[in-house]
Amino acid sequence: MVQMPNPAEFLPPNQERLDEKEDAPERSVLMVGSDPSEVDASRQVILSQSPLYGIETASTGQAALAAFQSDHYDVVVMDFELPDMPGEELVKALHALRPLCPIIVMTALDSPDLALKVLLAGATDFLPKIGSYHKFLPRTLTTNLQRALLTENLMEMYQRFEQSSKDEALLNRLIVTIHGSLDLDDIIDKAAQSMFEEFKVSRSVICTVADPTSVIRIARQVTNESFPAISEKSILFTRYHDLLLDVAERRPLVVMHDDTFPLAKQIGQEMAYYSIKSLIMIPLVYRGRLMGLLHLDDCESPRLWTQSEINLLSRIANQLPIAMSQAKLYQIVETQSRSIDKLNDLCTQLTGVVNSTRELTARQEGREKVRVKLSTREIEVLRKVAQGLSNKEIADGLHITEGTTEVHVSRLRKKLNLSSRAALVRYAYENHLC
Repeated sequence: MVQMPNPAEFLPPNQERLDEKEDAPERSVLMVGSDPSEVDASRQVILSQSPLYGIETASTGQAALAAFQSDHYDVVVMDFELPDMPGEELVKALHALRPLCPIIVMTALDSPDLALKVLLAGATDFLPKIGSYHKFLPRTLTTNLQRALLTENLMEMYQRFEQSSKDEALLNRLIVTIHGSLDLDDIIDKAAQSMFEEFKVSRSVICTVADPTSVIRIARQVTNESFPAISEKSILFTRYHDLLLDVAERRPLVVMHDDTFPLAKQIGQEMAYYSIKSLIMIPLVYRGRLMGLLHLDDCESPRLWTQSEINLLSRIANQLPIAMSQAKLYQIVETQSRSIDKLNDLCTQLTGVVNSTRELTARQEGREKVRVKLSTREIEVLRKVAQGLSNKEIADGLHITEGTTEVHVSRLRKKLNLSSRAALVRYAYENHLC
């Protein structure tokens, strides 16, 4: 049996653990000061009002840096006057290591210039050691911790917003690329190449089918030169295609090289043969008809596809079959046209057909809504169900509770006299609600 090392062996010199409890403290405080009596007085005041703090001490700046690098602390309380290094230097070093950790500096000198100097160095608060200054420490700790938590939440919110902006920019670039041509081969080539470059994957493959029951074919494959191209005879795509035909919900599929669910076992040998560590496949569906699939894989590392990436790829997969359908329709029109006049006439007719189709679909949805007396919200929920979303995902997308979503789904089954979620999906596709 391997014996675990004693954590005390890794403590920096001159550091003491003064508050060891059976239960881990809610907040960990590093207190830096060379005067044991002042340090102990500050510690006692903090614990008397906030017993859930865990307090550790360091008597020198170097000991504080060593402790700060080896352990996690929620806040630092330090004396500006230290025996081995200037207080300003320690503040800068601690702030450089963890910019979000609050640093409270205590000093015997009550000087506005010194306070400004300390704050510019990276400290978050300044406490002069005047009178009964110890009694202000608990409130100062609480204030700085709340401020740090608020800052962290704001930064996290900003990062999410920034990532969302990047995703939208990427989506717009890909949509412009996909819809920038009416040539089917050009659309597929540019889409595969763009996703290969934008997502930095090992392979980008687009497969197509003539109709949902026909054999699936590789239409375009972009591969890193370090890895072989996937063969047309590979079962990677046919197994997923069969799965899409067997189930009503056409969801993206993510497979890691060590997954053990049935489909992963079926294609595991193929993944190993092509050195695939992780892959994602998304169906290309237009107006309820399966037109193919999008495949991306990573051979260098077991890439964990984030929900943001999956959502982004799903939105791209919604646009690609639209562009493909438009290209096919354009090719039909171009083939039938043998002169400029004929082509202009057919393009005019095509525009009219598209507008008429939209109006017809809108009228059909309106008639269906009146016939079954579905509310606008129920239609929205039904469309989300048809997209394969779970109740939680539907609730998040519509900004309602999961319980409300379950009530809507239950009412839909009763109103439409349908017994299952799969029947709701079928109904939505048959009535052109998705």
